[in-house]
Amino acid sequence: MTNRRTFLFKVVPAVAAVTVLGRQAMALPPLSADNNPAAKALGYVPDTAQVDKQKYSKYKDGQKCANCTNYTAINEQTGTCTMYKGFEVNANGWCNAWAAKA
Repeated sequence: MTNRRTFLFKVVPAVAAVTVLGRQAMALPPLSADNNPAAKALGYVPDTAQVDKQKYSKYKDGQKCANCTNYTAINEQTGTCTMYKGFEVNANGWCNAWAAKA
């Protein structure tokens, strides 16, 4: 028969391990124009300094993923975008689908 102490010493570490491993397994791959055709078509760049301003005349200084309506932050550096499901985007990135947050 298992007592409470034995149960706690077996179950608590197991739950903690599953939680940590589950979060690692859910990590999204970083978005790039090389691994996503939509990103290539929309001119996604992970750093606004790389925006081709002649090709994408819509771009204005200050626009970046972090202040786009399609972006949801994961942390200060990265987030997700409704345009690129299943990928992690750089908060300082930009693409031609940028739209100001309301």
